[in-house]
Amino acid sequence: MPRPEELRLTEFGSEESDYDEDIFSNSIIHRYERKKARCSRSKLCGGAMLGMTLLLTSVIVTVTLYPFSLATCGNSTGLLSGDVIPIHYDLWLHPNLTTLTFKGKVEIHVEVVHKTQCIVLHSLEQNITKIQLKQRDKVHLTEAFNLIPEKEFLSIPLRSEIPVGKYVLLIHYEAEVRHALKGFYRSYYTTQEGVQRVAAVTQFEATYARHAFPCFDEPQYKATFSISVVRDPEHTVLSNMPKNETAKYGETGLFQDTFEKSVKMSTYLVAFMVMDFTSRSATTVNGTKISVWSRSETHHQTKYALDCAVQLMDYYEKRFGISFPLPKQDLVAVPDFNSGAMENWGLITYRETSILYDEKETSNIFKRRVLSVVAHEMAHQWFGNLVTMKWWNDLWLNEGFASYMEYVASDYVDEDMGMQMYLQKNGMQRALSADSFSNSHAISTEANTPESIAEMFDAISYRKGACIIRMLKEVLGDDIFFEGINNYLRKYEYSNAIQSQLYHAINETAKQAVPPIDVGAFMNAWTLQMGYPIVYVQLLENNRVKISQSKYKFPGDVETPSPLGYRWHIPFWYQSNQPSESNFEWLTRESFEFEVAENTNWILGNSLARGFYRVTYDADNWAQIIGILHNNHDVFNEVDRMKILDDLTSLSQVLEEVDITWPLEASTYLKNEESLYALTGSLISLSRIVGKLSVKAEYGEAIDAYYLHILEPVVKRIGIEPNANDTFKTGLFRGAVLTAAAEHGHQPSIEYAQRLYDEHVATGNSVDANLYEYVYNTVALTCTEEVWETIMQEYTVESLQSKQRYLMKALASTSDIGIIRKLLEYTTDETKVRQQDARIVLTYISMGSYDANRATWQYVKENWDYFYSTYGHSNMGFDVLMQTVIGQFYTTEELEDVNQFFADKEDLGSIQRGVKKGLEAAQHRMVWLEQHEDRAGGWFKDNFPKD
Repeated sequence: MPRPEELRLTEFGSEESDYDEDIFSNSIIHRYERKKARCSRSKLCGGAMLGMTLLLTSVIVTVTLYPFSLATCGNSTGLLSGDVIPIHYDLWLHPNLTTLTFKGKVEIHVEVVHKTQCIVLHSLEQNITKIQLKQRDKVHLTEAFNLIPEKEFLSIPLRSEIPVGKYVLLIHYEAEVRHALKGFYRSYYTTQEGVQRVAAVTQFEATYARHAFPCFDEPQYKATFSISVVRDPEHTVLSNMPKNETAKYGETGLFQDTFEKSVKMSTYLVAFMVMDFTSRSATTVNGTKISVWSRSETHHQTKYALDCAVQLMDYYEKRFGISFPLPKQDLVAVPDFNSGAMENWGLITYRETSILYDEKETSNIFKRRVLSVVAHEMAHQWFGNLVTMKWWNDLWLNEGFASYMEYVASDYVDEDMGMQMYLQKNGMQRALSADSFSNSHAISTEANTPESIAEMFDAISYRKGACIIRMLKEVLGDDIFFEGINNYLRKYEYSNAIQSQLYHAINETAKQAVPPIDVGAFMNAWTLQMGYPIVYVQLLENNRVKISQSKYKFPGDVETPSPLGYRWHIPFWYQSNQPSESNFEWLTRESFEFEVAENTNWILGNSLARGFYRVTYDADNWAQIIGILHNNHDVFNEVDRMKILDDLTSLSQVLEEVDITWPLEASTYLKNEESLYALTGSLISLSRIVGKLSVKAEYGEAIDAYYLHILEPVVKRIGIEPNANDTFKTGLFRGAVLTAAAEHGHQPSIEYAQRLYDEHVATGNSVDANLYEYVYNTVALTCTEEVWETIMQEYTVESLQSKQRYLMKALASTSDIGIIRKLLEYTTDETKVRQQDARIVLTYISMGSYDANRATWQYVKENWDYFYSTYGHSNMGFDVLMQTVIGQFYTTEELEDVNQFFADKEDLGSIQRGVKKGLEAAQHRMVWLEQHEDRAGGWFKDNFPKD
């Protein structure tokens, strides 16, 4: 799917999708915890429900549409029946970028595999003007046709039953170039000369191809495509395949571009766009032409992405043993784009923040973002495009693999970025957090409506999918794993697969493992039931260890029944104070005992965080682990140090035997932590505790002192100012550390930010890219309205969207609630905030302070119709916003307000799970404060008293 767009700015923050409160914070360390009927969506659709003129061959027939019955024509499940399947599409489009409408014609070569008297396919928000079904020279007349918006179907009953055979279905139609960021939609940008330009772009995943042309819009119905587009002379058209020819379009002064016939692919991967961008190109070792396109003002920012794309293409071809099957690969930076990127075969589209990189103006965070997103989308050319999941319930076959390979391939391109550590922080920690909810879902789960399909694009499909794939790779070893993956790709190329077919393909090589592994038995427990296990480790007498498992769950949560009884096949890697030959055991039942070396005093389970589970110990073992962190933390690998604190903070929420103060005691070692990944990852984890206490003002000074106790030594080590000897990671993290220190009252950090800002205002010189967020966020936190307006003006005129993102966060950081209300109003005014950015701004506001979160909730309620109609039926991250806002509440009155507001909302579309998770998080927060506030708050007051 489109790769979700990140929310992260600082390394204390996080990106994209649907995670709990500790994941949402983009600067976790701060003073405060920080028309419903489908047909009405378009005038064009409405007319079809009353009656229309239908052109059949050369005869005009006026028909009145009759009530449609799924029982007589269609499939009551809401899915296509499979009686008619597409073979090839000839698609012709004539978009008008002045009127923002287009005419279309599609000839679909179909095969009728079961005799039928009705053809059903997908169509939405189109004015159908002609339908014709032909077989050789014979024309089959239709009785009428029906547009069924609630099913997004176009139903074509026939006068008589047609037998098995091949036919051509011709459909003429008209539609709008949409305003919403899906289907065939418009994107605006302004040139340096102040001229507004418009581009027409496609976004078809998951169920939006039907918005652009009538089609069999389900992933298993793969076909080939021949596409032609009429354009103005000043425009360029791109599609999946190279252009075959350009011809004059009559005497209109227009041109028609025709593209080569595509390979066989699903409709959601079809893409075309009309624009006036410029490009930069290079060629891979095997001769594939790769081009990066962008608006001309950003042409100089495309070189890094192009260099990455070429290296990644060469790497993937060698890694998978399969050449990229298309003659070209375009990557396009789109000014208005919902997600982070979309893997359309041969024409990958990106949000500008995910592909443009300016050496002087772009921070290391966004440089890493560009590499990882390009790596993710290029991986999709094999996982998703060449082999596609048969249905959306197995979305993880696409997204899990692409998410895992983005870290592996990025590490190949630039190992200095530390992408394997980033996998633990950005992948494992966030996936575990998301999967802690009782309102989570299994990786492979039912999804039969556009809304439920949209909900699948979340941390479970992406991050948990990546983590369990990595776990399988660690069990099998690189050679056996990738040989199995290559078998899978070769066996199902240009086709579809389900997860059991993946397992079977890998099993053919897994037999070589010692001992042999039954991949299906192992993986089903991780994909067919939600959640994950806690592994309990107990040192026994006589050099024996007992390990046991149970599901991670919050006290009081109602557990959804699992077909596998919440038992997992757990690969248990461990480290101890004594060397051992294997340090690995399988836990496949409730408990298991094994022998360890003599004089083993402690064990650290899940070493190197290779398994998707948490580990807990008896009090003595925990005490020894915490002692090692304070006395000699290098005994543990940096990924283990981050995992220890992540497990401790999470387990202290759900297990009585893990005291709430243990993670706090352990965390004070962080003042000596030299791994900035381990430092920032651990502080994110600790927000599970600190964030909940921060809503109470009485703990504010102690919490500030706690963070400064950790951060002041770190600031001294890395230095407050950039220097020539900085590594990539130092540049990546310095701004995050300084931002956090300033938020907690570190005067040198506050003063340095103010000085840099004042120099920028006085001279016009740019702030160092890696300090940009820190400077603006620190200044905005306590700025006057005049300074805030100055920053708002910078946001308005800034053309580099990555810098705009930093300015968004700064604008949302103000403590002035009056200014916050003004910014909230901007989120429904697209002249101020782009539609693609509105929910991000809202999320930043909601995390700024408790009052800002309340103001956000109030504004969303007051403007619900706008927000729901704009974001409620797509995967645009509005579910994330709802989870963030609601999840920060902690009083009975607030939860009652939420429940009352949604009581009469029968259809919550794709945000339903986000609302449920938000309510669940709020309930957990209430219970936590009741059970742990006194003890946790007392720890802060006792250890960091007022001077």
